[in-house]
Amino acid sequence: MSRARRADPDLDGLIAEVTVDCHDEDEALVGFENAFDDARLPCPGTVIGEDVEVLSVGASGDRRELIATCRRAGRRHEIALLDVQIHTTDAATSRLLAAYRRWVGA
Repeated sequence: MSRARRADPDLDGLIAEVTVDCHDEDEALVGFENAFDDARLPCPGTVIGEDVEVLSVGASGDRRELIATCRRAGRRHEIALLDVQIHTTDAATSRLLAAYRRWVGA
């Protein structure tokens, strides 16, 4: 059963802005990766209820999703961005994360 997505002109506009010159999903993913270069990181987050520090966001290897590099207890971990709850007060970073989640369909 598919769920209809409600229109969100703000997020849809940001997605269009990030992917404006992209010809396929791989290029769009790179567009989002580049957009996260301007995000206010590091910032706090949680992964399965555990506190982490989100250090950066980018693509990694052959994975077709964005990966968050997080630090917890002095160790670095690479985790799918969709599995991380980012706690930031920066509206632009929150909006970008929401646009990425929408673009992915999450």
